[in-house]
Amino acid sequence: MKATFLFIVFCVIVSVQHAEAQRLIERGWILNPMESVAYQPEDHERSWFAQVGGWGTFGSYALGGDRDHHWYQQLAAFAEIYRHGNEWSVAITSQIEFIANDDNDVNFSPRAIFWEEGVLVTRRQNNVYIQLGYYHRCKHDIDNLRIGEERTSVFGSAMAAIILPVNIRERSRATFAVRYDHYTITWEKRTPAEFWDAGPNWEDLVSSVTLNADWATQNRTVNLHLNGYAMGTILSNETLFNGMLRAEIGRKTAAGDLRFGIHTEFLGDSGIPVRPATATLIGIGVRIMAPGSVI
Repeated sequence: MKATFLFIVFCVIVSVQHAEAQRLIERGWILNPMESVAYQPEDHERSWFAQVGGWGTFGSYALGGDRDHHWYQQLAAFAEIYRHGNEWSVAITSQIEFIANDDNDVNFSPRAIFWEEGVLVTRRQNNVYIQLGYYHRCKHDIDNLRIGEERTSVFGSAMAAIILPVNIRERSRATFAVRYDHYTITWEKRTPAEFWDAGPNWEDLVSSVTLNADWATQNRTVNLHLNGYAMGTILSNETLFNGMLRAEIGRKTAAGDLRFGIHTEFLGDSGIPVRPATATLIGIGVRIMAPGSVI
């Protein structure tokens, strides 16, 4: 009951906060290789290249988008390089987020791609997971010559996170995560240069804090998920926020999780147009995930 109450409070906070922050691909995911259903080692077993996994999503913003957003796709993979039983994990991960609008004859015009690579160290302490890592990120326009503008950004961060799974009842579970990123690389270029002074400017990034939550219940045939995130970003001269709420129905199998859902997200700066602009998005789509390790 306590975990359910905390999740409801979290969702209310996400829904009422004004949202502006940079766009992290993994903002709506909780990745924990040590929760994998596919690989469950003995407590003191040590192994190299223990497992691989992945996740992906595809959908449309037809219910609510802007001139840049109509289709979206995310693809990602992780490889666990080292595992020490149920105590330590070292993994590498890479993911992309692809955005297309409908501004061509086939209603599918590539607009932007976001790219990330990272290394993730996870330590289990009783029922709590502690993560440390580093992510390198970049964003590139695709068909920018046609519209005469380009916005490119490169930034990276050292991160620390705490993941807390909570079993509510036999068939219900909540997972909470708190993450801190400290940015070590911040670079952005806008063409034409006349838009350079339009804020926010991602070269002013300092740090960010992200809260993720997922509540899941299951019966014999389907699972119901309610999840979302809230993110606060500290720049050198201002503090900004963004967030998302998502509802999904799906099924868990030994091969992976399959979910269909709807989500609403507000981005104070979508990271795409040369003149930074907010984006209020309503998306529908499908998510496919490695069993247990991704939420």
